[in-house]
Amino acid sequence: MAPQPLSLEEVVRQHKAAARQQRPQELDADLRRLKAEHLKARGDEALKQGNHRQAWERYSEAIDLMPGKDGLPALHSNRSLAYMKALRYEDALQDADAAARLSPGWYKAHWRRAVALLAIKRTPEAVLAFREAWRLADGDAKKESKTRLWAAVQRLTREQLGRGILALVAELEGQGNVEAPKVEAASEHELSEGLFRVMKDAHKGERRPGSYYHSYMSWLQHGLPPAEAYVQRAAAHCRSRCYLQARADAQAAVDVLLDGAKMHKQQQQQQQKAAKAAHTGPLPSDAAATQPGRDDCKGAAQQQLQAPLSEEVLKLQLARGYCSLGKACLAEIDHPDRDCRNAAKALIRASQLDPSNEEMLDQLSHACEDLSSQQLDEIQREIFHEGGAAGGGGVLNGGLLLPAALGAAGRIVPGQRLFQAVLRLAFPSARASDCSSRARELLRCGVAAAVGVDPLAVSIERVLAPTAARPHLVVLMHVTVGSDVLKASQLVKAVSCSGGAEDDAADCGSEASGDSGSVASMEEQDEGPETPQPGGMEAATSSPHQLPEAALSARQQQAAEKRRQLAALHQQQAAELSELLGGQQLTALLGMPELRLCSGEVADITPACAGASEAERAQQEAINRGGAEVAPQQDRRMAVPARPKLELELPYKLYKLVRADGSLVERVDKHPFCMSRVYYNPTEKPEEVWTELMDGSCRWRQTGGEVKVLALKVPQELPSRQLAVDIQPYSVKVWNRSSGEIYLEGGLERGVVPEDCFWTHCNGEGEDGCALYLRKMNLELLKQHWQHSEMWWPRLFKCHGEIAWDDYEKDYSDLPAEVLARHRITEAIKDDERREQDHERTKRELLQEADDVRKRARQERLNELRTGRRVDWVQLDRGLPAGPEA
Repeated sequence: MAPQPLSLEEVVRQHKAAARQQRPQELDADLRRLKAEHLKARGDEALKQGNHRQAWERYSEAIDLMPGKDGLPALHSNRSLAYMKALRYEDALQDADAAARLSPGWYKAHWRRAVALLAIKRTPEAVLAFREAWRLADGDAKKESKTRLWAAVQRLTREQLGRGILALVAELEGQGNVEAPKVEAASEHELSEGLFRVMKDAHKGERRPGSYYHSYMSWLQHGLPPAEAYVQRAAAHCRSRCYLQARADAQAAVDVLLDGAKMHKQQQQQQQKAAKAAHTGPLPSDAAATQPGRDDCKGAAQQQLQAPLSEEVLKLQLARGYCSLGKACLAEIDHPDRDCRNAAKALIRASQLDPSNEEMLDQLSHACEDLSSQQLDEIQREIFHEGGAAGGGGVLNGGLLLPAALGAAGRIVPGQRLFQAVLRLAFPSARASDCSSRARELLRCGVAAAVGVDPLAVSIERVLAPTAARPHLVVLMHVTVGSDVLKASQLVKAVSCSGGAEDDAADCGSEASGDSGSVASMEEQDEGPETPQPGGMEAATSSPHQLPEAALSARQQQAAEKRRQLAALHQQQAAELSELLGGQQLTALLGMPELRLCSGEVADITPACAGASEAERAQQEAINRGGAEVAPQQDRRMAVPARPKLELELPYKLYKLVRADGSLVERVDKHPFCMSRVYYNPTEKPEEVWTELMDGSCRWRQTGGEVKVLALKVPQELPSRQLAVDIQPYSVKVWNRSSGEIYLEGGLERGVVPEDCFWTHCNGEGEDGCALYLRKMNLELLKQHWQHSEMWWPRLFKCHGEIAWDDYEKDYSDLPAEVLARHRITEAIKDDERREQDHERTKRELLQEADDVRKRARQERLNELRTGRRVDWVQLDRGLPAGPEA
């Protein structure tokens, strides 16, 4: 029998079943991927042709078909580009966010995100996205990312720039590289306002963009150094009137810089040792002996080629740290935290490190106005005792001081003492002219090397020339050794080592004189009559003086040997002292020192508490004596963070000036706002500026006859039919019909005309959201039509704070017709009067000029009649004698 024909449905069913058996599930995924790639290619082609809608539609289909996540980042990135070209910035941002989320290490995803953020004027976020793209890119893409990053940084307002810097500081705080404020607490708005004012002062006279923009760009690329973070936060706290916290931040910056300088010096010493070992290793011993100091000179030269730039940078940064500390201590006049003494002390240190900074010198002069000459002398002595500009005994090459005798915080650690060796050196064969600058430098370097301190810690206080009463050259020296009293005592002992030799020489002299006395007494006894020897033996037939002479010779030989030993010891000690002081080079200039005349002592130079009360000074003295114990990190003034004693007046305390999209408006330099220009012509108006309340309830702006209000708390997805708006002559209310939730309500500052008011809600942001247009009554203006400022509202609702008059420009272009007509007539009359005044002034100037010409010609004629010579009026006016006739 022939088989029965199959129905169409059965054929389709069997075909599908066979297809499922022949093609497993993974083939479906491959086909989907191929189709997605085909759609992506079609989208790319549509994008090149400028068909943006077709492009994002193809990309959307490809995204739906793509089986895995491998190709999704590229598709989202391309669709973001298509949305950007179609000016759909929010959709472009969503796709860029998706691409960055799927592939965090792909630079182009962050690039797309940054471009979209920049388009919707979220500039700070765009800067961070460009930085991430720059960090991940390489080659030409990295250069392009850097260029776009710098362009985005320049678009920041200074308030946004200040917030960005504070965000970098907060990032370091979160990482533990910078300590959080512990003394006084300032709000985020206060710190932002304080840093804004710092930047405004710093950018005066600079070409745009200012120096802070370049610094912020560098910090974004290379990171914000902790010391610079402390300096910037100290500046922000100082302008926010948190002076105690500003001092703590500035001191922390100084501490970090001093630690960095110490590490810099250690690295230099290690490099110098390595270079010296590399050069001196292959040299034979005789060559090394015949060329003393050669490798040292090479190492010093190499160090000077490598280190000066870094050292100068450290010095300037340390000067900035001390300057910040001085400003924080100086505070403002009549402030309870004002401390001119410590301010002067910090600013003197800053001026030592950067004497060319005029700002530091001006601040120092202000600090010294309230100080007496005695207080200034005390400050100078304390700076000298504490070790110069850095408060320590050690230094870097070039004069950058390090905290050798101080604690890690750069201050005197409670319970620690500072010592100094006071030396008196005598050179019998030297004259005053022999103590040249070369000899003094050798002497300082030799003592410093022997003690292990820097040459700048050794000072020559005085040089006494030889006189008839004192025929030797005397050099008085002070060597600051910090808290190591053993080092100071060893130096004093090395200089004063001649005392024992002098005692031994005196004993040897007395013994020699005793021997000669005994010999003399024996000789006197031998001169008497002979005495018979015991035992009936007769005296020896030899000379009776032979035995005493033998005894005398033995004792004299012993004394002479002892004197020779003492002389050798004396000579050895003198040679050791000469080697300690400067070696053969110093001996060639000043000769050998005289041990009998050299002496030294150890002095305690620990300073007392500067600027403290009597009780605090007594407590510190007890700490110096070791009679009291205090924790090293304890600070008398630092306690639990508190609000500053005087709060900063914030211009944005109740409101802020923004654009219609909510982005901040850059404030001008002359005044915190100072945008009070008046416009009567609508074509001259600049960008519209809105006033947004800090509670985020509304954003509003006004013209001469209208008030625009944006209710920001109305949800975008809320249907218009559920939104209720009630506009009364002196009140406004916006609420939800279903839930009864009130979004905006309040009594208006002045009256409006409800019949001419309307509202709209387009389910969007800005003016596309819930917007109210209120027509002013302007009753005050109708009473006094010439007083146009009477119609300007200082606030929207009566419960709000008033807006300063100079906050933003005045738009009078839509005044009432009758008022505007009168204004134009008045302005026309004033224009006629001004033109007439200008004409009269020009006429008077022409008449005056003609009269001056007549007077000059008359003077020339009179002079010609008197002298017979023609002289120009200029020479006559200057009083010059007339020249000879031609």
